[in-house]
Amino acid sequence: MDEFEAIFRSQGLPEAGSVVRCRKTNSLWRVMVREVWRWVEEPPESDEALVVPSFYLSFWRIEAGVPPGVGQMLGHLYHPNDNSFAANWEIVTYH
Repeated sequence: MDEFEAIFRSQGLPEAGSVVRCRKTNSLWRVMVREVWRWVEEPPESDEALVVPSFYLSFWRIEAGVPPGVGQMLGHLYHPNDNSFAANWEIVTYH
């Protein structure tokens, strides 16, 4: 299991194409996933920067009569120490 997959599974992030429900607005969104490297500043005593594997999730709102990928879109960068997905989203198995 590589670093990206380990982080993805440990945070309970949805797979690309999954549908999630926003806990705040109760609306449905389709997920797109992209693996990225996030720059993290090292402590001041070090001149080196550190990169960590992260995921950028794009959320496209599902609306009747609107084709996929068109309309309102949100995005968030999830990194190893960010556990906010479960607080804001719920993965749905049907819609």
